[in-house]
Amino acid sequence: MKTEYILQSIPEAKPGFIVILMYVAFIYGLFWGIDQCLTYLFYGITNEIVIKILNKILLIGFMFLNYKVVKYFLYLVRKQRERPVIYPVLNISREGMNYYPENKEIEWENISEIQIIDSVLSVTVDFNPKKDFKLNLSTTDLQKQMTQDRFEKLLKYHYKKEVYIYNTPSSCGCGC
Repeated sequence: MKTEYILQSIPEAKPGFIVILMYVAFIYGLFWGIDQCLTYLFYGITNEIVIKILNKILLIGFMFLNYKVVKYFLYLVRKQRERPVIYPVLNISREGMNYYPENKEIEWENISEIQIIDSVLSVTVDFNPKKDFKLNLSTTDLQKQMTQDRFEKLLKYHYKKEVYIYNTPSSCGCGC
């Protein structure tokens, strides 16, 4: 297929280092608050054996939670340092469409229906349902390359049947 238009993926948003540090500060502040509450609750206990047992249990619990926090912190730092991966998702040409994630090449004549409902492109093939796919257009670079209206016109230009488009109106949140 000769390429006319290619949609590419958008790299996922990564947490910044300030957010990561705020997360760690919040978690350790939460640890301190829990420690103060437990100290207040067990203040009246005078039995030395019970206090030693509770101290050991709390120490093991805090060590486990600390391990989980540090592990997640390192995961976030590692994720921050990864290079973004951008790959092609959809290729539109005169001959048809090519959906790269599942390696589906579809000619325009074989497509029975194209719908765009709330920025989700849905392509249906009658004779081969294995080639059907859905693509969330908000996870692509469509808005950087062209408007959604121009993309819809491009689809209508190549696909001679009707392209069904429906956008849910935004709500004010009042339940009306």
